[in-house]
Amino acid sequence: MKATSNFHSFQFLRVFWLLLVGVTFSLSVTSCSDDDDTPTGGTQQNIVQVAQGNADFSILVAAVTKADLATTLSSPGPFTVFAPNNAAFAKLAGGPLDAFSTAAKINAVTDANQIAALRNVLLYHVVGANVRAADIATGASTALTAKPAGTSGVNDNTLYLTKTGTTVSLNGGTRVVTADIAASNGTIHAIDNVLLPPSQTIAAIVRASASANPAQFTLLLEALSRPAASALLATASANASNITVFAPTDAAFRAALMALGLQSLSQVPDATLVSILQKHIVGSGRVFSSDLAPGNVATLNGNITVAAVANGVTVRGGSGTAANIATANVLATNGVVHVIDQVLQLP
Repeated sequence: MKATSNFHSFQFLRVFWLLLVGVTFSLSVTSCSDDDDTPTGGTQQNIVQVAQGNADFSILVAAVTKADLATTLSSPGPFTVFAPNNAAFAKLAGGPLDAFSTAAKINAVTDANQIAALRNVLLYHVVGANVRAADIATGASTALTAKPAGTSGVNDNTLYLTKTGTTVSLNGGTRVVTADIAASNGTIHAIDNVLLPPSQTIAAIVRASASANPAQFTLLLEALSRPAASALLATASANASNITVFAPTDAAFRAALMALGLQSLSQVPDATLVSILQKHIVGSGRVFSSDLAPGNVATLNGNITVAAVANGVTVRGGSGTAANIATANVLATNGVVHVIDQVLQLP
């Protein structure tokens, strides 16, 4: 499997125009103890001071200062900060957020819109409660962050956590690399990626990719645009949806057509096409790569089978060829997308 959590291969992040005038916090991590909101003892330094004393958080400190969040994160809290280390920020180099990849670049930013965007990205890493690693429930859970929702009814400020043993993952592919760094007003967990809040629905991601250069998902968009598939497209477009889509590449669709002896999707009957699309949609929620384990996963059209391979997992529909996940965990406001290299079901 060639699964990655590299969101930056999809340059779909919109610039956040919302200037924050107040911060409210809530948490929906399950199975936390009654004293979760009690600041961590054993240190007199607050979160900002602890970060300032850790050389591996020097870019984060520059970002917090530029975004004018130092005073907030020095207040009594309590807070939990999922803190990208310097290596995590360095991964932004060359992408749409290159301006935030080093402390020097962050210090040079003067544009108010860029600063507002940075502020929202940072707030997406902050939870308004003291959550230690032991407080995170085993399995899947969610946490509402300090980032305000961009638009009413749009879920662009939730973190998705998966805990397996002592390993904690966020939004599928980001790992907690150092847990439970204590501060007087909460806890810091160092992570290996900068978390980017979603800005588009699944349908919008498909459309944007289909019109990009190079284009991708043109055939998936064509299939979803068929009148017979209108209900599926509506689900992929709805803010209230909570789905997972295994999205075949254009090459995957072309290979499937060749196997069927067809020249185009227009030759595939409506009922067959809808059946194929349904096989690629999990309607029961967001299933991140960190949630995938060998066994069956229910889709809108029966089960697909997850199998372990040397470097991850594959997914298979029926007796067809097992699909590798080319890009995992593309987070949308209404679900998550995994890009796969095979169509999961053929008639």
